[in-house]
Amino acid sequence: MPSPALAETPGQTSSVSRLWVHAVLTVVLAGLCAGLYVWTADFPMAFDDHTYLKDNPFFRDASNFDYLKNFDEFANRPLKIGTDPDYAVNAILRPVAYASFHLNYLLDDFNPHGFRLVNIAIHALNSILIYALVNLLLCRSVLAAQLQRGSVLFISATAALLFAVHPLATESVTYIIQRFTSLVVLFSLLSLSLYFASAYMRSPWGRGLLRGGAVVAVLLAMQTKEDACVVPLLALLLDWLVVGTRLRAALLRALPLLLCMPLIPLLVFLTAAAQHGGYDMHAAVNIVNSRDAPLHHWHYIVTELTVMTHYLRQLFWPNGLNLDPEWPIYGSLFQGPVLLAVAVLGGLVLSTWALFRRFRGDVRFVLGFACVVWFFLTLFVSSGLVPLPDLVAEHRSYLPSIGIFILVACLLDRLRSRSLRPAVLRVGVPVFALLCLSALSWKTCIRNNVWRTRESLWEDTVAKSPGKYRTWGNLGAAYSDAGKNEQAVKCFREALKVEPRFQNGLLNLSNSLLRLNRPKEALDTTLQLINMDKTATARPPVAFTLGLSLAGVGRYDDAVAVFRDILTTIPDDPQTHKALGLVYYQTGLPHRALDHYQHAARAQPEDPQLLKFIEEAKVSLAEKGGVR
Repeated sequence: MPSPALAETPGQTSSVSRLWVHAVLTVVLAGLCAGLYVWTADFPMAFDDHTYLKDNPFFRDASNFDYLKNFDEFANRPLKIGTDPDYAVNAILRPVAYASFHLNYLLDDFNPHGFRLVNIAIHALNSILIYALVNLLLCRSVLAAQLQRGSVLFISATAALLFAVHPLATESVTYIIQRFTSLVVLFSLLSLSLYFASAYMRSPWGRGLLRGGAVVAVLLAMQTKEDACVVPLLALLLDWLVVGTRLRAALLRALPLLLCMPLIPLLVFLTAAAQHGGYDMHAAVNIVNSRDAPLHHWHYIVTELTVMTHYLRQLFWPNGLNLDPEWPIYGSLFQGPVLLAVAVLGGLVLSTWALFRRFRGDVRFVLGFACVVWFFLTLFVSSGLVPLPDLVAEHRSYLPSIGIFILVACLLDRLRSRSLRPAVLRVGVPVFALLCLSALSWKTCIRNNVWRTRESLWEDTVAKSPGKYRTWGNLGAAYSDAGKNEQAVKCFREALKVEPRFQNGLLNLSNSLLRLNRPKEALDTTLQLINMDKTATARPPVAFTLGLSLAGVGRYDDAVAVFRDILTTIPDDPQTHKALGLVYYQTGLPHRALDHYQHAARAQPEDPQLLKFIEEAKVSLAEKGGVR
């Protein structure tokens, strides 16, 4: 018999048991995320991974993180160098996310493996933080005593597991650039968890430390993505409704977080003012609106009502996931799809409100209603406050989905703990939940497999969105990179049928025709682009394609003039030097060809084709006696 000094009290045993349960569930969540996503780590970069990382002129240089030293100059730098102003907007509003990308780049260049492993780790941490946060909320609630044994564990574990395995998360994990989304959720959940964990600290010093950590985490979230501006409101809402703190006391407690809220609007206004030469509310609100065809703000809000119902449907029935979906624009609340959306969304709010009012003593219905507010509040930034160029994007549902998953977990637990035929429901509901988790996991694996290659990704997207020129253009680019230029040409022509003014489509079509040795068609296509935009030749890629096309049809003098113009702008461009060298070689001037080949080789010393050209030029010079 153990001595009294060594015997465990029931409270100690319970505490140790809970720690083991928490540890096991943490391992399960991390293992699930790893199993569902680690095998995707070496999939290639896709779409905006290139735009905002590989091709981003601000990304590789760490000095760009000092943009506050010369804010106006940095905000306008893209316009000065002829690139998209969105590069500066992103860098100013999301420096923490870009810092994490930059660390990946320093460690292993643009190898997708490291980028994706970090994304997967973030998703796993998010799942664990959901489990921790729901535990904290339910245990801290003044209504916690009304819960049956095991309800806290069931609700928190079910919500976290649903989040971990749901296929709608693939765009936020497998799509590298959408670390913006997963990382802002990490810092947001960390802030909320620290905020509510502080109540368990007995010492004022410890409590202050955790609340200070919550403020730091929310500031990091706000410098990761703009969605974080509503996190202080979430803290206030959950403290008031779920924990049961009086509103005045909850406001005072949340004040340090609430004081952080102006940060994002301030940065948006400063950036818009720098880019537009003065403070302009309209410019600030539309800072990321489409520049070619800006959306009317009211039309955007009305349309987003239908988009919200789309996200809801995908959360409950994730079929037809699509990287770049087509979506109609609506302009009136009285259009059929909009009325249906209002009915669905209103029904969700009213039904959860009615349950909340009827069962105010049941924390599950209180938390469920708060989480419906969570869903709408976190969608508000991207689906109403600021018009975005793309009406629908699956990654925007990543943070809002947490509210729906917690609601589902609460309803399942209520069903599980009903007194009617308890044995059937206590076993049947967990079995049903496990079957759903298994089906969602399988669906996630199937969806991830679509990302295996750029071709498979865009083939899937074109099949679901055949009416978008961008999907055809990206599929054509994927085929072109794979050396399938005949297929690329067909895709670019399909893109131009949808949008004849698609300039990148014309440029890419020209390049694919050149690779197929059809220079006359390439020249005609390039001239079509130039006729459409008289300033197009000021862009080096267009001028370079024009030069290659001219050389291909034997207009060597015109080609030389074009390449020389490019070199006045970019004097050390290796591709232009290489192309100019080829033209000189073909026109019997090997000494000039050799000069340009060697210039190109200084920038690309290991290019085997260049080494071959240099040898050919030297041989040709030797045959001519070396005379210049």
